[in-house]
Amino acid sequence: MKINQKLLSFQSLIIGLLILFLLTLKSININPKPKFTESDLKIDINTADIITLQRIPYIGEKTAELIIEDRKIRGGYTDINQLKWVKNFDKIKPYIKISEEAKWTE
Repeated sequence: MKINQKLLSFQSLIIGLLILFLLTLKSININPKPKFTESDLKIDINTADIITLQRIPYIGEKTAELIIEDRKIRGGYTDINQLKWVKNFDKIKPYIKISEEAKWTE
């Protein structure tokens, strides 16, 4: 009987510790805030060089060159929709941005 009583006490202790552990986990923020916003992860079309532009899905070397040439002619983009001429525009649109504070320089 003493063994059963010790086993029961041990089980009660383990269950109590488990409950305490679970309550502690519940109070801890397991889902931390992301370090970057979605906008931070987009590429600024006015400041990106040819290598950076090619990191955008569906943009190869030739398209990147054309974007840079068009950017020079326009003096920079003011609206993403100015890139509608780019093949697969709807597919690249989620990956690009135009920062208001970014000023285009050659």
